[in-house]
Amino acid sequence: MAKDTTPVAAVDHAAAADPATPPGPYDDYPGKTMGVIALVLAFFTQIPALILGIIAWVWSKNAGISNVPAKVAVAVSSAFILLGLLALVGWVILVASAFDGLGELGGFGPMGPRFLDS
Repeated sequence: MAKDTTPVAAVDHAAAADPATPPGPYDDYPGKTMGVIALVLAFFTQIPALILGIIAWVWSKNAGISNVPAKVAVAVSSAFILLGLLALVGWVILVASAFDGLGELGGFGPMGPRFLDS
């Protein structure tokens, strides 16, 4: 019986599993799903969306991939948080100015609430 001496092609397994190669259009990458979830949550609950978006962005950045949904989620949730804070400040100013017109019942004088001036 003769031995089979045909050469076998060498396979470079390290090059086949190279993490530096960019993924294809349908490949999953670290932080992809979390970035999409953060983007959806950015319209409903901003602080968890901001946290998830930053985590997804860091995971993708460490993998060397740009995660656009995570970046958009961070921007949208940050903008909504800022708008919410501005609305809260405006509401406090509106309520304080409404109480200022009640005379002796409330309002603010130059040194604070009027009921402390007695």
